[in-house]
Amino acid sequence: MKCLYVTQEYAPFFAEGGLGLTSAALPAALDTLHGTHHDLVLPYYTRLVDGAGLRTEQVFALPERQIAGHRSAATVHRLLDHPHSGDVFLLRADSWYDRAGLYRDEQYRPFADEAARAAFFGWCVAEWLAVGGRSYSLVHGNDWQSGAALAHLRDRFPSLPLLLTIHNGLYSGALDADDLLTLGLPARQAGLLRRHAPERPSLLLAGVLAADAVVTCSRGYARELLDETRGTPLGTALDRARPTGIVFGVDEELWHPGALGRPTYPFDAATVDAGKRVNKQAVQKRLCLTEDDSVPLIGICSRVVPEKGSDLLLEALAPLLVRGSVQLVLMGPAERGLQTAIHRLAEQAPTQLVYVPHFDQDLAWLTYAAADLTVMPSRVEPCGLNQLIAYRYGTLPVVTPVGGLRDTVTDVRTDPATGGGFLIPEHTAQSVRATVLDALVWMKCPGELTKARRRVMVQDWSWAMTAGEYAGVHARLTERAA
Repeated sequence: MKCLYVTQEYAPFFAEGGLGLTSAALPAALDTLHGTHHDLVLPYYTRLVDGAGLRTEQVFALPERQIAGHRSAATVHRLLDHPHSGDVFLLRADSWYDRAGLYRDEQYRPFADEAARAAFFGWCVAEWLAVGGRSYSLVHGNDWQSGAALAHLRDRFPSLPLLLTIHNGLYSGALDADDLLTLGLPARQAGLLRRHAPERPSLLLAGVLAADAVVTCSRGYARELLDETRGTPLGTALDRARPTGIVFGVDEELWHPGALGRPTYPFDAATVDAGKRVNKQAVQKRLCLTEDDSVPLIGICSRVVPEKGSDLLLEALAPLLVRGSVQLVLMGPAERGLQTAIHRLAEQAPTQLVYVPHFDQDLAWLTYAAADLTVMPSRVEPCGLNQLIAYRYGTLPVVTPVGGLRDTVTDVRTDPATGGGFLIPEHTAQSVRATVLDALVWMKCPGELTKARRRVMVQDWSWAMTAGEYAGVHARLTERAA
């Protein structure tokens, strides 16, 4: 079987979050374990390609197309330097994609023309397959940015199986009704959108209507998404699609606590306590935190946005940081208002808090290896990779029981035999702080802490499990189309 994987991110070159990691790991696991060959296609992010010195070769030229009043041509390039077993294709149109960020500007605001960009990209994907003679057994799109691509492919290839994964339904690519006249969607698909959502269509809805199957990245999030959208056009379409929830995995080689040649001191489950102590000392020294390995360290690698509960996090931890009760290493891009809050808090607790506004792989390894806890008071968390990565390093997650967090974290206080984290009962700063304080008290029982660390380190959250479930979806779709 040959699959085209349509995405906006691909780690390590073009990634902002979990989608980039997934685009690298899931197709690779399906290829290795199930013989499903994957090619990837995503935008050509000119500044990232140039900045990393990546080599490409042009393989196809597409004609000009007018979308939202802007006329542009595009070229298809093959990325030459990458670890993926199949081809990685980049659609180049600099007037759309030669920008500082993947989705947002320097102020972390979404690009105003984000829907038009996705519409142009979607037309390019379909045109390339149709005119270029590319043939695939299945096309797998991701999130609302693939909605236009799936709509065009459904129009041009009626029998081609189409799969859509919704990583986060909070982002839908919302449109005005007038946008359907300018985004170049096929007449039939635009008509479906008008009938289903005459007032507020979206590119996510376009993708759901075009797809033969929809997958979310946890069973809990599949239920939550249906509940949250019930009574809306998207909810009606999702109810008909009956989404399958599949928990995503973790790259066990990338996130390996025993790996050599990294800035971390290697350890395994048997030596986790000693390993964490040495790595905490290294983090404190490197980041100019107070050098005291008895102070609990909280490590968080995540976008700093309201959906992640970052506002609750900062409010909850502020008094603990100022008193020196905990230390915090926070890494990830932040919305402007939250950046201000972080910098204000850092001024009050300069040797207890370090904020890194961009992802740094070396520091991420070191942070997970050193941290005692990671805190995720998410309002929405479709899967959550951070808690699964934390497990690999014996770092215990403190989370709200939503989406994939509910599916993957068991509270050690109520289930001491199998638990490996702490559940925050309410979405309030007070509840977050109380749960963190509870965790700090619980951690003073060293025997129980060691057992929990070892227990979570040997859990299997590998991509092999995820790939097996996706292979079942692929088989059902291609058998139905045969």
